[in-house]
Amino acid sequence: MPIRQYHFISTRFAPACWVGLLTLTLSPPLPAAEPTPEQARFFEAEVRPLLAEKCYSCHSEAKNKFRGGLSVDSLAGLLRGGDTGPAIVPGEPSKSLLIEAILYSNDDLQMPPKRKLTDAEIATLTKWVKLGAPWPNAKKSVASNRRIPGNITEEDRQWWAFQPIQAVTPPSAGEGWARTPVDRFIAQKLQERSLTPAPITARAVLIRRATFDLWGLPPSPEEIEAFVSDPDPNAYEKLIDRLLASPHYGERWARHWLDLVRYADSDGYRLDSYRPDAWRYRDYVIRSFNTDKSYDRFVQEQLAGDELFPNDPDAITATGYLRHWIYEYNQRDVRTQWDLILTDVTDTTADVFLGLGLQCARCHDHKFDPLLQKDYFRLQAFLSNILPQDNV
Repeated sequence: MPIRQYHFISTRFAPACWVGLLTLTLSPPLPAAEPTPEQARFFEAEVRPLLAEKCYSCHSEAKNKFRGGLSVDSLAGLLRGGDTGPAIVPGEPSKSLLIEAILYSNDDLQMPPKRKLTDAEIATLTKWVKLGAPWPNAKKSVASNRRIPGNITEEDRQWWAFQPIQAVTPPSAGEGWARTPVDRFIAQKLQERSLTPAPITARAVLIRRATFDLWGLPPSPEEIEAFVSDPDPNAYEKLIDRLLASPHYGERWARHWLDLVRYADSDGYRLDSYRPDAWRYRDYVIRSFNTDKSYDRFVQEQLAGDELFPNDPDAITATGYLRHWIYEYNQRDVRTQWDLILTDVTDTTADVFLGLGLQCARCHDHKFDPLLQKDYFRLQAFLSNILPQDNV
């Protein structure tokens, strides 16, 4: 995909980059039958008080406590389980992680962690699971759809920006004036709102719009006159080809990319020291637009050009992307400055290459977007071995 066709649709690439990082957690179905009166009395008198006393402090949805991703204050929470899988298998204590944990039979899974339950308490929970984990009114206490920290729900996976691109057949609207498939989608929405398309733009206006858009400059009077008087039915197509073939196109559109990656000729902060070779990255971006470099290669060169294409000087120059952070060479607090740099590079990489605002996930899972804190630091770990070299 050439980058001149890309421009500002970076969200399109988010699903491929992120789908491998998302963890799906689904709850098994709840039992259909209600417990018998005897089972209900056993649960309310012995099981629920035991869970509340020994487990709720760390594993309760009501208290917003999800250590290990687990809540035990609902049957749905136990069936759904946490990071290590479902906590119980009704009717089978030997296959239930909850029973394994309270027995201390696994050195890596011992609950409660500070003190083992008494033999009587272990027997109570084992009996309860063996009975099929009867839970009165279980369907009324189903765990909410609130995301447990560190997990992604099925509902999260339906977020529009994470859906794969689908082939869509253009509507039939726009007969008589639609020239492209995009026009037909516009025509359909105009019809739905009882609107009519705008009249054909005068050629003098059209060349000004196109030239400002692609070059950022106005056309000369001679260029306007030549376009207006050109009898060729493909005059507009020829105009666009001419504008795209000019170096001005790359100079104009590279500015958008350079703004996204926060390019500057100096270090920022109060010293704002000059970066004598920063312009090489600027010219690399301009050159990439003007030569129609494929977008995947454009991304690879900037994120790992030295590793993937070590013998390509253009790719080495592209890694200048990783050096655009602000910097103060005489800063005494080196550790803090490096933390700020890694945060900046991580945030910017997510913004630019994933089309996702990942910054909030540095401190917590996103509340609405399916972005996890652990994924933030997975990305940062990839970037943490950057070695800045200003003399390349």
